[in-house]
Amino acid sequence: MLERIMDLNILLYCMAALGAMGAIGMLATHLTYRRKLRQKGGIGNPKEKWMNLWKTKDKLLRRMNRLVWYPVLCSAIFFILSSIFGTMVSPEGLPARYLYVAVGVPLGLLAVRQALDFSCMDGMLVDLLADYIERMRAWVEDVPAPKKTDPVLQEQMVEQIVGSIRQTAAAGSHFSKMLSPEEEEIMREIIREFMN
Repeated sequence: MLERIMDLNILLYCMAALGAMGAIGMLATHLTYRRKLRQKGGIGNPKEKWMNLWKTKDKLLRRMNRLVWYPVLCSAIFFILSSIFGTMVSPEGLPARYLYVAVGVPLGLLAVRQALDFSCMDGMLVDLLADYIERMRAWVEDVPAPKKTDPVLQEQMVEQIVGSIRQTAAAGSHFSKMLSPEEEEIMREIIREFMN
């Protein structure tokens, strides 16, 4: 059985297939990220687009790393198995092509990973962030300055809030111990300060 495996070079082809699958997977991941960048161009809220693109980018970068290291690890295991089987089958040892493939798979995958790296493609993400900041700046500038509220209206609002707190305190919540007049006055001052 071992002689048949070594004669057909099954482990060598498995190592090469792992390298090819890793490279194809990284290419697919790279194309997925580029498609996501193009799709996010004209949709909705800039903050949401920006956050979603960063999350997608992180997820796809992790996938790219897995597509390098899992095939490299499996290829190393196949190389170790082939070296063990090679010494068991023939006294000459393992052919040199096994070593070439075992070294070529990690180097090739790392080269493909570097070539398809999209961590430097942040131009669109930065543009989306700048668009979001510009919109927020315009929104803040459009918001009118706060007006002084009418003291009578403010007191009515304070009384309404204090009344609802009293009702909650009567129901036995964590405000139940805040029924003393001094604490009630402190609570009114805090509410007035918050309203200003």
